[in-house]
Amino acid sequence: MNILFALFLYPGLLLALVLAALFRMVAEPHVKQRGASRFAFSGALLLGVASIALMAFGLALLPWPLHPAPNWPWVGRLALLWVVIEGAFLLPLLPGLRSAAPLVVRAASREVQLGVAGRVVVWLAIGLALAQGGAWALMNLPGRAGLLLAGLLALPAAAGVGPFGAERSLNMTGTEQGLDDATARLLRFARTTRAAGLLAALIVASLHTVPTQPLFALLIMLALFVVVLLLLRQTLALPRLTLPGALRWCWWRALPLAVVALVYLSVVGMR
Repeated sequence: MNILFALFLYPGLLLALVLAALFRMVAEPHVKQRGASRFAFSGALLLGVASIALMAFGLALLPWPLHPAPNWPWVGRLALLWVVIEGAFLLPLLPGLRSAAPLVVRAASREVQLGVAGRVVVWLAIGLALAQGGAWALMNLPGRAGLLLAGLLALPAAAGVGPFGAERSLNMTGTEQGLDDATARLLRFARTTRAAGLLAALIVASLHTVPTQPLFALLIMLALFVVVLLLLRQTLALPRLTLPGALRWCWWRALPLAVVALVYLSVVGMR
């Protein structure tokens, strides 16, 4: 019963939808909701639903404070987290990569390359934070802070938001070309859910063993989530980066910071 609670309520599907709604409200205020319309059954629709479900599953696998099933053996397993969350990001792009329309393939290819480049840094930050566990000695704090900052710098690229969003100068609909309006809106919401879930994963992994009461730790995580959303909102007016420029941001700004933090924590750990 506790596992079902974790999968469907907290910290699973319900929390994923709440975080996605909060992400859209704060960081994507330009996205307008439209009236309901009928879905046309398609593979893209199924992959969009699967993406949301996988991200919800990923949230349930994170070591949240007050997790209803903390002894579930899958909680906190980095390899499983990686498979589930990467699947949530990559599955919806398969139809675009196999499309007969060159502009759709181009949009999907850009999203894959940029997302993977950003998530390499985010996963480095998540993995090292989980490996550090409860090591909150004063000497470790600069390294832990560096990892979190590196992950946050790469997160917009990893999730495709702000200046790292879809480049629509040649194709306004991007990977959604040819889809009915309801399916396109579902895929956009799935994208928002993935962005919110990845941000939550980074924050939870970085702070899950913070030495304080579980409820207070949860409030700290939620407060940091909102602060990051407000910062992301300030990037909406920035022009879209080209793919080479976006990749340079990941490889030459975010990644070096993560590597420096890794080296620092390694040196401190040897003392």
